[in-house]
Amino acid sequence: MLFHALVASAFRNLQQVLMSPHPRFNVLFGDNGQGKTNLLEAIYLLATLRSFRTTRIEELVSFGGEQAELKARVEHRQINRLLGLQLAVRPTKKQVFVDGKTARVSEYFGGVNVVLFAPEDLRLPKGPPVGRRRFLDRAVWNTCPAYLDEVRTYEKVLRSRNALLRSSLRLSKPGRFEPLSSSESEGQPEPTDENDLLAIYDQQLASSGAKLMLRRRMYLAELAPQVAATFERVSRSGLPVQLRYEPGVSSSRQAAALDAADVHALVDVLSEQLQRDRKRDLLRGFTHSGPHADDLAMDLDGRAADIHASQGQIRALVLALKIAEIQHLYRILGDPPVLLLDDVSSELDAQRNGFLFDFLRAMPCQVFITTTSPAYVQLASDRQDFHIHGGQLLEASSIGARENNLGVSG
Repeated sequence: MLFHALVASAFRNLQQVLMSPHPRFNVLFGDNGQGKTNLLEAIYLLATLRSFRTTRIEELVSFGGEQAELKARVEHRQINRLLGLQLAVRPTKKQVFVDGKTARVSEYFGGVNVVLFAPEDLRLPKGPPVGRRRFLDRAVWNTCPAYLDEVRTYEKVLRSRNALLRSSLRLSKPGRFEPLSSSESEGQPEPTDENDLLAIYDQQLASSGAKLMLRRRMYLAELAPQVAATFERVSRSGLPVQLRYEPGVSSSRQAAALDAADVHALVDVLSEQLQRDRKRDLLRGFTHSGPHADDLAMDLDGRAADIHASQGQIRALVLALKIAEIQHLYRILGDPPVLLLDDVSSELDAQRNGFLFDFLRAMPCQVFITTTSPAYVQLASDRQDFHIHGGQLLEASSIGARENNLGVSG
């Protein structure tokens, strides 16, 4: 997978950036606050249609602007495509394009896969569970694009159920609660009170939640041995590493359903747990049980890494986690992903930096690296440095000429 050309217009502080990336290493350097991470975000957004920094479209459009536009010419298995994304503020919307034509999201995906490694990842073991769930969801989605729809379905039902719990049965406001149409809710009587509506949400939440839990569990089962092996190569400590999936619903029946990958049994377990929790949920105003409460536990030498691991061990563990994620994705897809490294070198010591760059040299993929100084990047060849200042690539030639050369105009 390769980005051959990139255009960003009115995206954050990038008013008009045109870039011809190197097929191997691209070093984006400059002072803090100049737009380096914004350029990585543009690449990530083109690949995933999601930002890794915000969910608000208005934050992505340049200050005072109405619309941002991103375009890229990408190559995937010797097939070239022109991807486009427009972000509008009023009304707020995203519009995707493939080869200059409006496209559905299902037609858009599949052009490029990216893996992001940012300083925030180094805080995964000690940070809150939401960060580890986000890591899991991004990683699973990279291997299975349909997973994104499953997450969105679950989140929509969860928001509606939580709103109902907070409302204390104030259903007089039309449009506030919107049960999803699904085969499981077909034939149900029109809800007449709070419990009827909660029963519908419980069925939908259990159905979509079971799919999330199974995918997360299966992904971790495949990734864990790779993380352990990579950690040993990074640290040479001889200490075993274990990753454990900790579901937001815990019981012997749930464990058996996950072990057997039995989605129907898992739906039953989740549904029953939601019913048992209903009184507590109504008292607290939110849903206690489900995959939104999942966690990824990391143990080092049989003890919780967030409590007992040293800072150096934590960094080695996260480095192993990200490298294993990249290798796993490469093995699943048969094509290396594009790697985005956001100022990670400044957060690693010399030994782990050396390991990271040895890995990057051996991995046949395109890499974008941000740094305050190109001297920090331990790559002597196959690289192009881009100086970013004030939202501009300083060495960029005239916009019109480069657009024509890049093949992304129009």
